[in-house]
Amino acid sequence: MNASSSAAQPGPVAPSGTASSGTAPSGAGDARQRRKKLLLWSAPAILVAAVVALKLLSLPLAAGQAGAAYGSSNADGTVHAGQAMGVLNLVERYKSHFAVGDGYVLRGDFERARKEFATALELVPAKESCKVRVNLVLSLEKLGEEGQKAGDTARALEFFAQGSATVEQAPRDCFTPDSANNSDGEGDALRDAAQRLEEKASASQDGGQDGEGGESEPGQDTPAPPASKLDKLKESGQKAQQERSKGQKLDELLEEEPEQHPKPW
Repeated sequence: MNASSSAAQPGPVAPSGTASSGTAPSGAGDARQRRKKLLLWSAPAILVAAVVALKLLSLPLAAGQAGAAYGSSNADGTVHAGQAMGVLNLVERYKSHFAVGDGYVLRGDFERARKEFATALELVPAKESCKVRVNLVLSLEKLGEEGQKAGDTARALEFFAQGSATVEQAPRDCFTPDSANNSDGEGDALRDAAQRLEEKASASQDGGQDGEGGESEPGQDTPAPPASKLDKLKESGQKAQQERSKGQKLDELLEEEPEQHPKPW
């Protein structure tokens, strides 16, 4: 083949739609735009996932702070650590309310404690609920006692009844030996509380009835007891006086100390 025929051969033809100057195809540009849009759309989800992961990592730290504060009877520290546990907590939300309730117990504010424990009981899984239930029952018992001291029989009976009902509604595994829900003796605590609540409710009812009709009317003569009964009364009075003398010094010491609210449970 001579030189002239060789020069006549045509060169390679560029594919249709491709620029001969070497610029990128339009399909590649579209792909890059799609990737950018996907990144923009997924950015909020990635941010939320990062925040949740950070929160999960910080929960054990806050829980440890709450436990340490409660162990040292630091009421404010327990409340603040419990509140920190509740920020963006999407997993075990009941633990925040439980810890805050413990803090209010240390403050002696059993009404706020009751509300926190009640909320915690609504959120906690049934298989972990007995410990929360115990604290709720005990806070109701304390509120009933406050009603007794204030002479408010109706208030006392209301809280004692609520406490008894909370015990009755407890799952069976609260009382099952070797149950995870009874690992710290929650069943015994609930049984003991139920007995105390029944006794205190009965005492409140008896006290209310005595207060309404136990005193004699002015001017009404009370018959004198027989001589044998007078001797027994005199003997009982002497014994009571001796007991009061023994406890007088202890009572004086106790009265000197300001009222405190250590861990009741």
